[in-house]
Amino acid sequence: MSKKTLKKVLIYIGIPVLMIYLFFQFFFTIYKMPDQTMEDTIKRGEYVFINKLAFGSIFMGIKLPGISTIKNGDIVYMIDPSDVDNPIYAKKRIIGRVIAIPRDYFSLNARRVVINGQIVEDLPTIKHGYRVVAKDGVTLDSTFFNKYELSEYIREGQKSDMNIKYKKMYGFVDDEPIEIWEIPMTKAKAKEVNEDTLISYARKIKSRVPGRYLKIWPYCNYWFWNRWNTEPSFEVPGKGVSVPINYRTIRGYEEIVSKYEGNKIDATRDFDIFINGEMVNSYIVKNNYYIVLSDNRDRFYDSRTWGLVPENYIIGKVIGKE
Repeated sequence: MSKKTLKKVLIYIGIPVLMIYLFFQFFFTIYKMPDQTMEDTIKRGEYVFINKLAFGSIFMGIKLPGISTIKNGDIVYMIDPSDVDNPIYAKKRIIGRVIAIPRDYFSLNARRVVINGQIVEDLPTIKHGYRVVAKDGVTLDSTFFNKYELSEYIREGQKSDMNIKYKKMYGFVDDEPIEIWEIPMTKAKAKEVNEDTLISYARKIKSRVPGRYLKIWPYCNYWFWNRWNTEPSFEVPGKGVSVPINYRTIRGYEEIVSKYEGNKIDATRDFDIFINGEMVNSYIVKNNYYIVLSDNRDRFYDSRTWGLVPENYIIGKVIGKE
C-alpha cells in the first residue's frame, strides 16, 4: 500500500472516529441505570439519553458552558459528589432529580418536599416507603410480590416493637407474629396493594423520627434532620449569597468553603471559625449549588447522603429513555 493510499485510509477512518468521539464527549451520551434509586421514573437496567450540551460537559477537567439553565424538576446527569479519590474528569457519574435551585428555601416535611413555603406534589412515578401489614395468618411470598411487580421488600423483625404494636392494634391474640413489610411503592401501586384481600393495610411511613436517628447530611447534632424531615427550611446557597458561619452551621457549609471553593477552615476550642486565617461569622458564596433527590425516596443516593451539588458537577440533562 502506497503512502498516498494509506493517508487516504487513515483520513477516511480517522475523521468519522473523531466525529463520533466529539459527539459523545460534548453533545450526547447514553447511560445505563445501575440501581433502583430513580424508580419508578427510570428503572434499573434501563438506558437513558443524555443531552450534554444543555448544561455543558467536562473536557480535560474544565466545565464547558451550556445552553440551558438548570431548573427545578430536571433529571440530571452529574458527577458523584462523594467520589473524592479521582480527578473531576474521572469521577463516577450518577443520575438524580434537581429539587431545589440557588436561593430556594427547601425542606422535607413528613416526606413532602416544600420549596419556598409551597408543597411540591409528587409525580406519579415517585416512590415512597410503605408499611404493609398482612392479615392474621397470611404469609406473603413471591407470588404476591410478582403479582404487583414489587422487586424491593424488607420484612420487619418478628419480635420487633412494631410487630407487637400492630398485633395489639388489630386484636390478634395468637402467638404467631403478623407479617409486616417495608416496601417502596408509587401512590397508585400502594392503592392496589391496600385493596388486596391478603392485606390489612398499606400506609406510607411518615415517622417523625428525632434528628439523632437515621441521620443524613450534614451529619451534625445541631441540624435535626433525618431522611423524612429537614425543617426548618434551608436556603440553598447561590453565587453572592451570604451564609452564616458559626459552630452550629459550619457542618452545612464546610464543603462549599473548603472542598468546592478552595479555602482553609480552622476552628478553636472557643468555637471561633477562621477562613484563611481570618475569624469570620459569614461567608459570601462564589458559585451556585443545588439539592438533588432520588425519585425512589427510601432507596436514595442523593443530597441526603452527600449534601449540596455544585453547578459545575451537573454535566447533562436526561431527555429520554429506551
